[in-house]
Amino acid sequence: MTDLAFGDRHSRAVLGLGLNAEPKIVRIYAGKLAGSISRQHLLVCLINLIARLHGSVKAIQLQAEDHLVVALPHIRGKILAFEAMASLAVWVNGGRIPVCPLGDVADIVIDISAGHQHDADLYAWGSGWKSWVGSTPASFVRVEDRRDCLGPYFAAALVAGELFKRSKGLIKGRFAENEAHSLWSGASGDWDLLPDGPRVDGGSIPDCYLIGAGAVGQGVVNVLGASNLARAYAVTVDHDHHDKEGTNLNRCFLAGVGDIDKPKVDVVRRYREISGLAGFEFHGTLNDYLVAEKADLAQRLLEKEQRDVYELVISAVDINQSRQDIQGLRPRIVVGGSTDGLRAQSVWYGLDEKAECLGCWNQPDNSKARAMAVEAELRAMTEDQQRQRLVGNVNDLDAALAFLNDPEPRCGRLGEADIRAFASSVSPEFSVSFVSMASAVMTAARVLTLGLSGEQTKLRRSKSIFHFRSLKCDDATTALRQACPHCG
Repeated sequence: MTDLAFGDRHSRAVLGLGLNAEPKIVRIYAGKLAGSISRQHLLVCLINLIARLHGSVKAIQLQAEDHLVVALPHIRGKILAFEAMASLAVWVNGGRIPVCPLGDVADIVIDISAGHQHDADLYAWGSGWKSWVGSTPASFVRVEDRRDCLGPYFAAALVAGELFKRSKGLIKGRFAENEAHSLWSGASGDWDLLPDGPRVDGGSIPDCYLIGAGAVGQGVVNVLGASNLARAYAVTVDHDHHDKEGTNLNRCFLAGVGDIDKPKVDVVRRYREISGLAGFEFHGTLNDYLVAEKADLAQRLLEKEQRDVYELVISAVDINQSRQDIQGLRPRIVVGGSTDGLRAQSVWYGLDEKAECLGCWNQPDNSKARAMAVEAELRAMTEDQQRQRLVGNVNDLDAALAFLNDPEPRCGRLGEADIRAFASSVSPEFSVSFVSMASAVMTAARVLTLGLSGEQTKLRRSKSIFHFRSLKCDDATTALRQACPHCG
């Protein structure tokens, strides 16, 4: 087992939680899963999420009976639930967080079964478009005949969030007590009073372009593939690989240890084949895609692209210049998904002419000015401080230090390239599995709403933000920027 930094991104500081995690042994009671597709979705997504929480979860004890029939991210076929989840964890993390039978000791107990027979710390349920997590058993009647994954997947994200908060320690915010949320309306409140959406299983969505196959992008494909849609076609575009250090694996839901250093679009293609979702993958940038030959792309999309028609685009990128490139296509509708610390966000663009477009407030960074500021900061440090900051981050540490401390640095001097590369790099920010999955589910829910109910799109505000610290959801509409080159 190699020494990969799986926990690097979610071990970083984030507002409201402690700095150091205390690893937990987690026990999950799933019960008899035959006849409950909702609980199968909830279990599969929950194991996929918490098997990536390195440093916060030590081991997963699981009680689960019967076969799984829902789509799994790594293998196809009807498989016994326990064996499937044990293999999923090994595939995800190489055995670092194992799924094992029930033991004598557990730090946190989770009950997602229907019987309420266990004394648990957390209870959870998801069905249709609704999700619930609580500290006591549910008081509402749980209907198990829905096959949709939206509510169960969001419930899994809520549970994983509660585990993470307990592991890190909560400084500001609150723990779950009795929290229900509707992805159909965007509202939180009492389960019985929240509106549910139409059945997704067997439904249709418009052809869509997914730009970005990282955490949110893979989560969107995961949801669409697990939804068993009658008609869907997703074109996925991404130029990146899963990094060699393995830090992408803490939140890229369709990737396991065997996918390190491989293109992100490859795992999307694999999951499409497992789940039956139709589509096309392109390994390259959006600008590369626009000029490339695409012989295997659906003919109807080739014909539209010849006329520069892009009707529905899903933005799952985290760089503002990429968002500008997407808006530059002039799509009819854009659905954006993103994360910020412990906040998950999804946005409709193009449905309200008075609301922001994707390019309005996502202005490109001035990378040259930022790099100059970083270099100036380095030069102001002592040599010991410089050494501490640069060690492990440059190829030739001594040459880099000599370049920094030369009173008259010359272009082309040894060490210059190392310093320029370091100053231009962007330090990865906090990012964790359950926030990315929540954003993906919220984004997929908006895409599904477009296909299932035009009337509902008129009732929702453009933007939804879910706060994991406070378990609160905000819906809002942001005005366009008058100076925006795309819509202002």
